[in-house]
Amino acid sequence: MTFLIFICLAAFLLLLWLLRRDRVSLGLPIAYLYSLLLIHVPGAFAHIAGRDFLLHSDLIEIGMRFTALGSICFVAGVWWARFRSSFVVMPIRREADRDHFWWFCLFGGWSLIYGLSPLYQIPSLSAAVGKGGAIWMLGVMLGLRAACQRRDLKRIAIWLGALLVYPVLMLLLGGFLSYGSAAIIIVCSALTISTRSFGRVVVGITLFVFLSLSIFVNYFGHRNDIREQVWGGAPLAARVDSVIDTVRDFKWLDLTNERHLIAFDQRLNQNYFVGLAALRIQQGQVDYLKGESIWEGALSLVPRVLWPEKPVVAGSPKIVAKMTGLRLSPTTSFGVGNVMEFQINFGIPGVVIGFFVLGWFIGTLDAKAAVAERRGDLGRLILFFLPCVALIQPNGSIVEITAGPAAALVAAYGWKWTWNQWVAHRASLRNRHSHPHDAVLKASQLKID
Repeated sequence: MTFLIFICLAAFLLLLWLLRRDRVSLGLPIAYLYSLLLIHVPGAFAHIAGRDFLLHSDLIEIGMRFTALGSICFVAGVWWARFRSSFVVMPIRREADRDHFWWFCLFGGWSLIYGLSPLYQIPSLSAAVGKGGAIWMLGVMLGLRAACQRRDLKRIAIWLGALLVYPVLMLLLGGFLSYGSAAIIIVCSALTISTRSFGRVVVGITLFVFLSLSIFVNYFGHRNDIREQVWGGAPLAARVDSVIDTVRDFKWLDLTNERHLIAFDQRLNQNYFVGLAALRIQQGQVDYLKGESIWEGALSLVPRVLWPEKPVVAGSPKIVAKMTGLRLSPTTSFGVGNVMEFQINFGIPGVVIGFFVLGWFIGTLDAKAAVAERRGDLGRLILFFLPCVALIQPNGSIVEITAGPAAALVAAYGWKWTWNQWVAHRASLRNRHSHPHDAVLKASQLKID
């Protein structure tokens, strides 16, 4: 199992080197692979360190084999996307109102997430609104990257504060840490590309991993208390107190602590489901899906407003229960995950092709988004960024990674139109204010002549 973890980490470092070679990237492939390894590698490591008291290590090793294979194929897909692209020639940098664009993205995204929540009840429109709200990440990503490059501590603090708004509110209003952490990973992934020193990047990632896992094990130990307050409708003050209690009892990650290893095994160990499903298939207890969930992913592209009775829904506990034979709690989220779903459809070929194609898609969108940003074509940047972010769901289902980007693309066109209208309006105002001055200047020139 140690060798399999090493392969995963080597694939991550190879991807980091690949994207930093020309720096034409927003780091989104890094965000995906990091998120994928986050739900597989800690659980595998827990079974190495806690082999004396953790069970089913054989299943964990089976799952890690597919994860390691998938990681390599994902990096190959990203490499192929960049090899086949024509962005090697450095694009001409045009003038663009980048500073206003960052704030436009931030407040625009927040307005969808927090201001237009009633729209989430409308079929099809809810998906576009939900995916369109992710535009706030683009604003924070670019603003934080620019502040770090300028070493502007004040702006770094401002953008870090903006970054923490969504995770904190998700914790206080929903009781979940995963959604907020996913946003932080996506935003910070750009810094792994823009930071000049490769050594600093590696050190930064190491510290980020240590800090994030420390936060996770502390949250895991108090999550029942937090969710009891949140889901029970407790006042905001009571919810804040429960989070403060977590901070008071904060303990740094200790890889010899059995509680920490058990937390990894229970929530950061998708390998168990992958291994159990693979074993049941091998023993003939269940058959491969043979593209069944892929077909459901294709059906998910049909808007529910056009097909109200569409049988396909987001989420995957039914697939997990069917393939593993487990009785799953209805109050807990059990994502099928990309590794498991590619494997239960077509076995090893499914993992190889699935991750290669996924890497190619994410790599292509990421490169095109980076080129658009450098050119100053900010409206076009949105068209690539939002669908790419929607693909970063390593614990999701094929239904989610097909319907999500489609809804994100619809939202992206809406944001592009809004941004272009806003730019045109600002240009009109500038021209209107400049006309009186121009008239006076022309009159004075005539008198001189």
